[in-house]
Amino acid sequence: MRKLAFAIGALAALAAGPVMADAPRGDAAKGKALFMKNMCYTCHGTVGQGGDRGSGPRIAPNPFPWEAFTVAVRRPRESMPRYAPEFLNDQELADIYAYVSSFKAGVKASEIPLLKE
Repeated sequence: MRKLAFAIGALAALAAGPVMADAPRGDAAKGKALFMKNMCYTCHGTVGQGGDRGSGPRIAPNPFPWEAFTVAVRRPRESMPRYAPEFLNDQELADIYAYVSSFKAGVKASEIPLLKE
């Protein structure tokens, strides 16, 4: 249900305007510090893998487009706290997005030699 609600929010962001804006330039190192300071990791995991028992959706690798990410943070659905610009400004949000965007997908289990034995 959470994934569906989050997807609906993302689609609403897509439908809001004819052109998707690129994410502002962010600093991944600052974003990591902000991700930890604002306790995003408690629900989304330290590398965006999602939380235990459905506490937060997976947000990385391959995060939502910038505008959908912004909608999810500024006007979240369900139990995620709202991060208004007066508490998390646009540059800080761009830094967090840069951090989350920096995660690379891990190796598939089928590609790990030790697991093939």
